[in-house]
Amino acid sequence: MDLEEFFDRKQVIKLKSTEKQLVIKELVDKLHELKYINNKERYYAQVIHRESLENTGIGGGLAIPHARTESVQDLIAIFGILEKPIDYQSIDDKPAKYVLLSLFPTDLSTKYLYLIGMMARIFSNKSKKKIIDGETAPGKIYTILKREAKSYFDSLSEKTTQKPGNPENLSGVPSSDLDLLIRLDSLYKLYDEGNKNDVLLKKIDSMKKLIDNRSLTYYERMRKKKENPFSIVEKHSCSGCHMEIPPYFIEETKNRQGISLCTHCGRFLIVL
Repeated sequence: MDLEEFFDRKQVIKLKSTEKQLVIKELVDKLHELKYINNKERYYAQVIHRESLENTGIGGGLAIPHARTESVQDLIAIFGILEKPIDYQSIDDKPAKYVLLSLFPTDLSTKYLYLIGMMARIFSNKSKKKIIDGETAPGKIYTILKREAKSYFDSLSEKTTQKPGNPENLSGVPSSDLDLLIRLDSLYKLYDEGNKNDVLLKKIDSMKKLIDNRSLTYYERMRKKKENPFSIVEKHSCSGCHMEIPPYFIEETKNRQGISLCTHCGRFLIVL
């Protein structure tokens, strides 16, 4: 996978605003200018409403305001670079310098969460963030993000040497658990990078309470193995173990209202 599947170079811009609501408005206005959306007032209101429910400053200088809406057909994202960091009430109590705003329909929630997982991994890494902070030009920052995204997705595709034999049966577990597990994994990545404050720990505990115990237990076993528990289905194969997945099984995975595991390596399958 490539960063361009989420946003391209023209969707990385400099921001002049100095307050959160004005930053969000500036990003929405740019999406309208680029003709990605046709009603900027509606989408601005949706993002602000979502922000009022839960602050989206995830730490590492990154904020991720977003809205799930059926009035868009695809994931739409834009990445803003602030001239001066602003207070965003982030979970690490540090100001935000970068803001990734996203709009997406419900059926692309997993794709969105994969984007956020990737960005959280990049910005929680101090050495990677230092390289990004060293640049100011949107084009150069996009080049860095593109390179780091490739590295991230390549790491997901590293062939596993361990096979679970018979993956656990998670029949009956709702498909919404997959989205929750990806969000939980993003929080754990921040924790693993050293952001071990009380706010983050409370978010992790709250997220775990929302997840079916079977899928949570299985995820935590995968996490203890130091393996990425998720795998994207690409070209009829699992990106984790590179084993072929029959087309009928891919279709079943798309259509079923539950979670699917790779029958070879046991990873949670994600069909984008």
